[in-house]
Amino acid sequence: MLKRSVSLTAMLVAIAMLLGRFTGLLRVLGLALVLGVSYANDLAILVISVPDFLNAMLIGGALAAVLVPEMHRRSQEVSEENANQLIVQTLVVVGVVSTVIAIILAVYSSWFTQLLASGFTSLQISEASRLIMIVLLAFPISAVTAVTAAALQGHHKPNVPAYGNLFFNVILLCAIFFWVTPESIEVVAWAVVVAVSFRLLTQLVSCYATGAFVGGFRSLTRFNTLNRKLLVKYFQALAAIGVVVAFPVVSRSFASAFEGGISLFEYAQKLVELPRGLFGAVLAMVIFPRLSRDFSEGNMKEGTNLISQSAGLILLISIPATVAIYGCAEPVVSLLFERGKFSATDAANTAQLLQIAILSMPALILSILTMNVFYAKHETIIPFKLSLVSLLVLVLLSIMLRNSMGVSGVMLAFVISSWFHFMSLTMALQLKLKVSVIEGVKIKHFAALTLLTLLGILFSAMMIRLVSEPIHLIIYSVLLGLFCFGSVLLILKNHIPRFNRKLSL
Repeated sequence: MLKRSVSLTAMLVAIAMLLGRFTGLLRVLGLALVLGVSYANDLAILVISVPDFLNAMLIGGALAAVLVPEMHRRSQEVSEENANQLIVQTLVVVGVVSTVIAIILAVYSSWFTQLLASGFTSLQISEASRLIMIVLLAFPISAVTAVTAAALQGHHKPNVPAYGNLFFNVILLCAIFFWVTPESIEVVAWAVVVAVSFRLLTQLVSCYATGAFVGGFRSLTRFNTLNRKLLVKYFQALAAIGVVVAFPVVSRSFASAFEGGISLFEYAQKLVELPRGLFGAVLAMVIFPRLSRDFSEGNMKEGTNLISQSAGLILLISIPATVAIYGCAEPVVSLLFERGKFSATDAANTAQLLQIAILSMPALILSILTMNVFYAKHETIIPFKLSLVSLLVLVLLSIMLRNSMGVSGVMLAFVISSWFHFMSLTMALQLKLKVSVIEGVKIKHFAALTLLTLLGILFSAMMIRLVSEPIHLIIYSVLLGLFCFGSVLLILKNHIPRFNRKLSL
């Protein structure tokens, strides 16, 4: 019954996140239609990304990783009321701290803007900083939302948080299509504030409905649940996740040196983000709470099996998707984006970046899984160290490749750093915690998967040269992706959830 419940929850969360990612794609398409590849669109993308980026990097990214296992531990060892007090006290502290951070960033908005877009001119930084001061109002709201989302995950109610992106994007879509023009980017900033406020409201209502705050307001002024050990783990996890969140932000900053570079980078990344975000959300909202409970109860076998099947499912989807998208990148980008102010040249440039970006997708999703394993076992310092090293690799490679390859060099640096990050996490997981990402898979299987991916990319590159008709190219790419799907299924048949009657997840 538990397995069926987890599987059903995973599917519902996946549907919610799919809708959220789809509307996110529509949001990008709307910006492309209204603003194209331009400085105005660079501003809009920058404004939209600030609150959630700050939340993930400075506040929210680590909350679930630390709070969910701690909630389970306190519910078992102390009481449910004590776990709820932890949530409420955390909510108050996060609200105060995030407000202080927002005020500081508003005071130094020009410096903050220059950090996010190092390639902007002084005049552009001045204009962007004015918009960022508005959107900073959304940061404390987004930070508090991270606490309510963690509370709902800990109570095994991840569905409402999963719809958060959908609510956010629908409100932004309305603003983009009805009010945004190249001269009125300020509308985007205020729409972000409205969107994050509505998202928080839905989660607060759900928290009260599920009893996540019952008894939580007792002893509120003493903050006795926030002990030093918990804070240390939080800051370690915060640093690790914050560094990972900084990867695309750093890359966008390097890309801002080129006119429309942020827009091109964002368009390509958004198409990679769709499957990556879907898997990442399921891992964070469904698999991670289950994994943390298995480890806290000493069920190592169940936990290891869950990790193995999750990794197998990731590879089953990500490898064929990588090969297929690489082959049909240009016709897909043209079909999705080429209208309004988005030209055929913009489509070709975006497709070129997408072909590079898609190579990072398996590594990005698997990195989420490996980091969740570390956090489920209450290990936070190792992911931080490895993420910091990976960020340094990203910066060095971006500096080296940007001058010779332009925006493509920045994207290539992102891909290489993503794989370096995943491989280092996997090795550390095996050496330090004796946990394998895919238990029982031999070197020959990994070699076969690597060879399959490389051959798939090679065939896709050949098809691009030989097939000129866009529809035919899409069809051939999909067929090649299906072939890769079957091949991965054969290689990892013992490490992929079985779908006979019910998911084994």
